[in-house]
Amino acid sequence: MEQCSLHLLDLEIVTAYVAALNGEPRVQFSGWANREIEQAQRGYQRAKDGDSDGATSVGFGLAKLLSEAKPTFAQDSLSLTIWEARIDRGIGMMMRPPSRLFIDAGLDVVAARAMPIRLDLSRGMMGGAFIPARLMPQLDEMLDSRLERLVRRMVDAELDAVPVMALMLEAVQSAKRSQLGLFEAIDAISIDAPEVWPPGATVVFADKRRIEPDLKKRLDQATKPPKKPGFISRLRRVQ
Repeated sequence: MEQCSLHLLDLEIVTAYVAALNGEPRVQFSGWANREIEQAQRGYQRAKDGDSDGATSVGFGLAKLLSEAKPTFAQDSLSLTIWEARIDRGIGMMMRPPSRLFIDAGLDVVAARAMPIRLDLSRGMMGGAFIPARLMPQLDEMLDSRLERLVRRMVDAELDAVPVMALMLEAVQSAKRSQLGLFEAIDAISIDAPEVWPPGATVVFADKRRIEPDLKKRLDQATKPPKKPGFISRLRRVQ
């Protein structure tokens, strides 16, 4: 399975990260973050010549820095790209390519446009698309209104529907409360290796014990196949 994560997208961190990549540090980063930035800078130099691998490392570096500063929601197959491809294409209308995020923050335009617009799930170690903060209320409403349908599609896609759906809702609602966006990544958080997480990182995993009882009941009910009509119902339908 894909080790994906959703990161609360703080634009101040994006701006500070890009400034550091451009050699114009505006804030004091931790020693750990500085090492991540130095690694991303090497990729950035290649990305300025249009190298997509270099550009990918820049997006990946942002995901790592975000995971140090803000809670991260991690679960196999939890990403905007997977959601759009396997569950609900409607979310694609809210997703934005990372190039837009980085260009607005001052990254070299050639480097930013070399970034892929979505996660390449076969490639790993990259950041992907984002959803801006202003669209979080709309996304939250969409997930709630389509919950039963989405859960059934997740079951059909052989995903662990209840925890994945609950964690997606938690990530979106956390972003909405904080007035932040969401940024997707793959392999930024090694789910089974907390020793390599950023120092002090808060990683939120799916946990059925934390799901609010009414939501848990609703999710469980949605995973069940629809009931077949009884004899009386079939008889009325014939009439």
